[in-house]
Amino acid sequence: MKKIILSSVLLSVLIFTSCKTTTELEKSYPAPSSSIDAVEFNEVWGYVMNKREKDYTPELPVTDIGYFISAVNTFSELDQVLPKEKFFNNTSARVHLVTSCDSKAQTHLLLSPEYSLRDKIIDQLIAATETYDGLQIDWELVPADDAEHFAQFLKILKSKLNGKMLSVAIPARIKTLEKDAYNYETISSIADRIIIMAYDQHWSTSKPGSIAGTDWCEKIADYALTKIEPDKLVMGMSFYGRAWRDDTEGGKAYIYSSTEKLIKEHKVKKIVRDEYLTPSFTFTKKLTITTWYDDATSLKLRTEMYRNKGVKNLSFWRIGQEDKNYWQYLKVDKNKQALQLN
Repeated sequence: MKKIILSSVLLSVLIFTSCKTTTELEKSYPAPSSSIDAVEFNEVWGYVMNKREKDYTPELPVTDIGYFISAVNTFSELDQVLPKEKFFNNTSARVHLVTSCDSKAQTHLLLSPEYSLRDKIIDQLIAATETYDGLQIDWELVPADDAEHFAQFLKILKSKLNGKMLSVAIPARIKTLEKDAYNYETISSIADRIIIMAYDQHWSTSKPGSIAGTDWCEKIADYALTKIEPDKLVMGMSFYGRAWRDDTEGGKAYIYSSTEKLIKEHKVKKIVRDEYLTPSFTFTKKLTITTWYDDATSLKLRTEMYRNKGVKNLSFWRIGQEDKNYWQYLKVDKNKQALQLN
């Protein structure tokens, strides 16, 4: 993982400065070998977003596509789902429909057996999966108190899929929690594949840091391998980066007293008013942006770590966000792939 500091005298102008020397970077992250030594896995899952289907190309070493459709809508229904052949007619990879739900309250209502919503959404998911090879549940806001209902929901889906693959994406863990809707052992006893989302170690409101530090990912893999069968386990990797700004003044609302304080602290000399006499002011300050991201070098290192741990399957969030040089360091066991697809 590389760290770059971006500095600016004006908010709109960024000047890149490296916080590590080239020597330090080379020592920690050796350049890719000129002789390609690709790391082999049984399955490689790549996520494709709805309306970003063109990001995928059949030449990629991907055995399984997670096609991420729109989240369950305001009316607790699925929006129209087009058949698999619409976008993935020329691939030999299996294509799994991926569903999400973006509200904790809505998730609770959809999982509760007390309401007809659960049966309704299950029927819609099964119908939407008709032309696909499997269904993936990526519901990331399941309340801990709904653990039993979530497991029951997954069991019903599995029974109605008629042999198609059920996969579930769940958060990263390094230990068993006393109360957890995403208990690894429980979910792995139901689903065919468990995708561990081993990323967001640092997030938008945390301190700056790696999206998925390899040492952190190693702990997650160690724990997951004690709870999930290796053939079912899919370790998720991220392609995106994230930036943090050091100022605490932009991007938020202010009450009047705080606005007055801002004027005083930054010695604002000029306040202007529009035609309706609404005041505004502008001030300039130094801004530092810290960005963490992955490239082919750091991704290859993490890939090798997973393979050395005995991880057989990987997934990537998401296709279209990656350093394209990375793909040359990844390959699929063609014999196992042929067995899976037949």
